Amino acid sequence: MTLVVVWGSYYIANKFALSVFGVVFNGVFIRTFVLFLMLFFGAINKRNSELFKVKYVFSRLVLIGLLGFALDITAFLGFKYSTASKGAVLLRTDVLFSTLISAFLGQVPGFIDIVSMLLMLFGVALVSGSRNLLNFSYGDIFFLLSAFFISLNAFVIRSVQEDKRNPASDFVIAFYNNFFTLVFFSIFSLNTLRIEIVKNLKLLGIDSATAGLVFGSIFQYLIYVVYYKNLRVFPVWLVRSSLLFMPVYVLFFMSFFGENVNGRQMMGVLVILFGAFLLTVSNQFIRKERQR
Repeated sequence: MTLVVVWGSYYIANKFALSVFGVVFNGVFIRTFVLFLMLFFGAINKRNSELFKVKYVFSRLVLIGLLGFALDITAFLGFKYSTASKGAVLLRTDVLFSTLISAFLGQVPGFIDIVSMLLMLFGVALVSGSRNLLNFSYGDIFFLLSAFFISLNAFVIRSVQEDKRNPASDFVIAFYNNFFTLVFFSIFSLNTLRIEIVKNLKLLGIDSATAGLVFGSIFQYLIYVVYYKNLRVFPVWLVRSSLLFMPVYVLFFMSFFGENVNGRQMMGVLVILFGAFLLTVSNQFIRKERQR
């Protein structure tokens, strides 16, 4: 439940921050904040020396950072042009994309998997408010792109965790994920970064947007800590299933700030969550059968 609150609160904080600040500034601020937090706690726990043990996995750590940048900037653009409630739901389609990527890698989905994916696609259309699957708002498309990058990044992260020559610790993966995401944010906005930072720094104040920036940074750090710890302690399917409750948390919280959800969209939420639940349970059942 802690992971649901932390990740959901990260989305909510970003929504408030992006109501005032630019996408690039939001990304650079959060990642810089998290970088110093990691170095600080790494020094306290005497783990910073681990950051130099990246032989055989360094290129994939760079790729993880690139995908981290891609999933961040698309999610931020989604929150910029859509609601936090819709984002929390549409970003859960990472379960769908994970299955599609698995199929591309040779793991053919079963009948229940296919039914689940069709249900989720139908739910996505309902949540987006469109009458067909080809009519999305800008925000919806960015959320779906972010969900795809989240799924792809998970496969790369797992390959680094399980590398037989040099399996990297969660601290190392999280640090370079954050560091290279910051690098790519800076490169992406190289020509306008200084102007963007100066302009947005003037907007800092004692308000909900600035609070969103700070809390967004703290929750991003906590995601690394809590999510990786959950993956170490609990089965992956259980962690992924718990995250299906996140849209409910975000919808409930944002309802106090005027984000209304109509009946059609609520139906879409239920359809997506049910489809994702079926998909997760089906994959867990298959894993158990293979282990026998």
